[in-house]
Amino acid sequence: MASEESSYHDVTVVGGGWSGMAACKTMLEAGLTAVCLEAREGIGGLWQYSDDPNVTTVMKTTRTTSSATVTEMSDFPMPKEIGDFPHNKDIMKYLHAYATKFNLMPHIKVNSEVKTVKKEGDMWITTCTTGQVYTSKQIIVATGVHQAPNLEPRDTILKGFTGKVYHAQQIKQPLEEHRGQRLLVLGGGETSSDICTEWRDHVEFIYWSIPRGQHFFRKYAKILPWGKAQALDKASSRIMKNLTPYHQSKPGLAWVCKWTTAGSLLAYQGHGIPEWRNDATFFHAFINKNGKVLDLIDYEKLVPKGAIVECNGKEVTFIDGTKQEFDVAIMATGYTVNFPFLPKQHAEQGLRDRLKFVFDIEDTTLAFVGMVRPVVGSIVAISELQAMWAAKVWTNKIQLPSLDERQEIVQKDTKLWSNYFKDTSQRLQGLVEAYMYVDDVKKCAGLYPNYWALLKRNPRYWWTAISAPLNTSSLRLNDPEYVDQSIATLESHKNRTLNPVIFLVLLLFRLIWLDFWLDQLGYVKYRIQTASWWPKIRSLKVLQAANYVWCLPKKALFDTTSDATTAKWT
Repeated sequence: MASEESSYHDVTVVGGGWSGMAACKTMLEAGLTAVCLEAREGIGGLWQYSDDPNVTTVMKTTRTTSSATVTEMSDFPMPKEIGDFPHNKDIMKYLHAYATKFNLMPHIKVNSEVKTVKKEGDMWITTCTTGQVYTSKQIIVATGVHQAPNLEPRDTILKGFTGKVYHAQQIKQPLEEHRGQRLLVLGGGETSSDICTEWRDHVEFIYWSIPRGQHFFRKYAKILPWGKAQALDKASSRIMKNLTPYHQSKPGLAWVCKWTTAGSLLAYQGHGIPEWRNDATFFHAFINKNGKVLDLIDYEKLVPKGAIVECNGKEVTFIDGTKQEFDVAIMATGYTVNFPFLPKQHAEQGLRDRLKFVFDIEDTTLAFVGMVRPVVGSIVAISELQAMWAAKVWTNKIQLPSLDERQEIVQKDTKLWSNYFKDTSQRLQGLVEAYMYVDDVKKCAGLYPNYWALLKRNPRYWWTAISAPLNTSSLRLNDPEYVDQSIATLESHKNRTLNPVIFLVLLLFRLIWLDFWLDQLGYVKYRIQTASWWPKIRSLKVLQAANYVWCLPKKALFDTTSDATTAKWT
């Protein structure tokens, strides 16, 4: 065992994944000394792929679900050749380049799993399993939201099932031993989409059970027939945000999300599948951005199902009364966030119990970075903002509210987000609407762009700042040293995202309540789909022919043109 050594820094960062690296770089940039402790043999965290089923990483074919525009770091743009939705190998190249550019590797200690963290006086004492001890004034926990697999459904929902059961953590690619077998997938997130996509031709059939329903969004598609496919999260400029607010369910624009995701204006919740409908309004629930998987649903080989009622041996009974036997089940049921190395009073706090999900209320020398998950957007982009806020506080450039005020803020925020997501699962405690949360933290950190000052300085800069897609370079618009670089980055992302005609059309559709009327028609569609007589007539040739004609535009526009694996930066 290594002999115990001691090392002092201003800040200790626990976790050397993407968020931890951003936090470390931000602390160094602010003039603080920092060390970043990573348990694995290299940087990258979740994005550092491993075949080991006991190590939580991305799957072998995983790409980002947020575009490069929305995901890149504020002062280190992704290269254009990386594409709109980079593969995990390209992400690792980017992270290594990031570490080299900002000389991070001397500050990152790999193979340094944190065993305990405790407070002694004014100092945090961090002990690794190697025996190495680090002392610091402040500490950042950046271990991510994908930590301990959520295995609870194995003992509840799948209780009584005698087939093979896996958690998605263990699945990196289709397993040869299950070729040709009958697969049940449980859970509605993006990992379940990846599993269904990769396993569909590997097994006899897949039944996909989403117990509480799910909203879908296709991350890459055409908007107009004569246009080119593009990353849809780039429709996120400040102008677009004010014209069709996310927190109001994108009025005037929600129809585009339905049209590009499922090829139908009546595709409620992005899919129009009755088994997966829930009561949550658009953008008030987690959205699965891998909506292309909907192209595979044919009710024959990939069959959508709601909740599971009972398991008896290999037979599974669903809420609609149907039964089916399966050989294997994969639980894409997410992860639980835990911090076993922290003192009990900190480890047992919920994510919403912290100031803006970042600072411990009572001890603001403890911060959490990368624990927030946006409905649409990038976790790591938010992580950089959170780290910048912490750096400003710890260098006395920003003062936090008093303890009483912090407690009041946390109570208000908890009520806000609980109400915002009241009609969906509360398991994802860190779920937020990105624009609302980011703007809030920007104001707390003094990083909200001064658009009036920018307009006075250079009207072209101002126009670029409000018309370009959401991008972390906007965090540096108030900094005279970086503003030119930030504007250049924003300008590079504006291509095909700005069209005055589209703005006028969206405004018109908002004024005539187009989305409201489409929602009403979508509900009528849902009632027809769930009527007792519908299954009896759905197989009629005349209806099958009508459905074929109805789906032709979708097949032409989306099924063959919306594959993000070949998406190029535009």
